[in-house]
Amino acid sequence: MLAPRRRTAALTLALAALVGATATSAGAVPPPASDEPQDIPRPRCRTTVDGSTGTARCFNPHGTLGLIRLHLDCARWYDPDVDTRTVRIGPAEHRTVTGRCWQEIAGLWVSHAPEG
Repeated sequence: MLAPRRRTAALTLALAALVGATATSAGAVPPPASDEPQDIPRPRCRTTVDGSTGTARCFNPHGTLGLIRLHLDCARWYDPDVDTRTVRIGPAEHRTVTGRCWQEIAGLWVSHAPEG
């Protein structure tokens, strides 16, 4: 029978081998592919909802021109969804885009596109 210290050492080595094998195999797996292209510079936008008004405040930290557009999904079936006009945002520029539903807003998001 193994002494308590030897048993502890053997268990520690077995656990370290298991953790090492798991870490090695986990590190070999590439990260999952993203649907969003990473090479397209996009403006950074924050959205807020105040009652039935949705607002997007955007800043373009990149040296390229872009186009932004606010989309609102209205909560009521009789309230039409809103897509604002496309707004041009240049390098180092701030833009605010606002849209409104008649009643509540179920969701909102900003779409981005490079100009040109």
